[in-house]
Amino acid sequence: MDLSFKKTFYALACAAAILTLIYFGRPILMSLTIALLLSFILYPVVQKLESWKLPRVTSAILTLVIIVTSIVGIFYLFGSQIMNVMEELSNFEKKLSEMSNEVVLFINKHLSIMPSIDGKDILDNGAKWVQESGGEIVKGTVSRTSAIISGIMIVIVYTFLLLIYRSGLKRVIIESAPKKHHETVAKMLAEMQQVGQKYLFGMSIMILILGIANSTALLIIGVDHAFFFGFLAGLLAIIPYVGTTIGAGIPVLYTLMTYDDYLTPLLVIVTFWVIQLVESNFLSPKIVGGNMNINALAAILSLLIGGYLWGVGGMVLFLPLAAIFKVFCGYFNQLKPVGLLLGDQLYENKKAKS
Repeated sequence: MDLSFKKTFYALACAAAILTLIYFGRPILMSLTIALLLSFILYPVVQKLESWKLPRVTSAILTLVIIVTSIVGIFYLFGSQIMNVMEELSNFEKKLSEMSNEVVLFINKHLSIMPSIDGKDILDNGAKWVQESGGEIVKGTVSRTSAIISGIMIVIVYTFLLLIYRSGLKRVIIESAPKKHHETVAKMLAEMQQVGQKYLFGMSIMILILGIANSTALLIIGVDHAFFFGFLAGLLAIIPYVGTTIGAGIPVLYTLMTYDDYLTPLLVIVTFWVIQLVESNFLSPKIVGGNMNINALAAILSLLIGGYLWGVGGMVLFLPLAAIFKVFCGYFNQLKPVGLLLGDQLYENKKAKS
């Protein structure tokens, strides 16, 4: 068996060039990727409206209006709970002050090697830092808010254009291949679209189920703003492996800050652990995992690479992109080993041989 250093070098150079392009092209590619995935899941709705003899542009506009209205309605529904949580931040400050004083007293009492620490000095220094950096905090908040709003508008525009130009874009991709492969390329594009569509639909169902389960559990325990924390944890589940932990940590911290007992936070931890156990072992493999066919190693690598290249957005987007790329690899002989490396056949083949 011979190893071609020339081919290996070209392959590594191409991979490095692609990763570099993805990293530096983040502002454009990230918005375009989100729009592409949204167009996958919105395509059936637009197609249904077009079957009612509506023009393509009108169908795309109506679909986006429905989606945007639904999102605004959800934010309005949870708006009161969000405001109540913000109002309780003053109580958090008092609670944090008490906790810091207890920590300081413990250090001064048990660690004699450390210099004497005064809790009042810590609070005064903290207040001074907030006062001095308050302008920068406000400036950064306004800047991030503006960036988020502009990013959302760009994604909406991209999604609209992808929906109305979908036939032309598909034809361009098909025509770029030799004529004898036109049918194969069309089949590949359809399969890639179905993978993205099924993943997004599965994640939507998963978020709804987790939101209801989390909210119901928090209501039974007696945690305030149960629906807000429950659906927030469900929404954060779109970040693989990390999101569920963050989603559970937020209500735990909230109960630690607002409740005088430790039983409530403990019940929240146990409840979310049970729900996460059921989700990771039963719900996710059936609802989402069956549409991905990506092994755990590839999923974790997608999470890490996406987080490094695009931050939190990459952690969310690179998993469905890996599934779509696996379909792409399956249609090229040179890339089939990469597709096998990404797929769940790694475990199945090992099991069959054993």
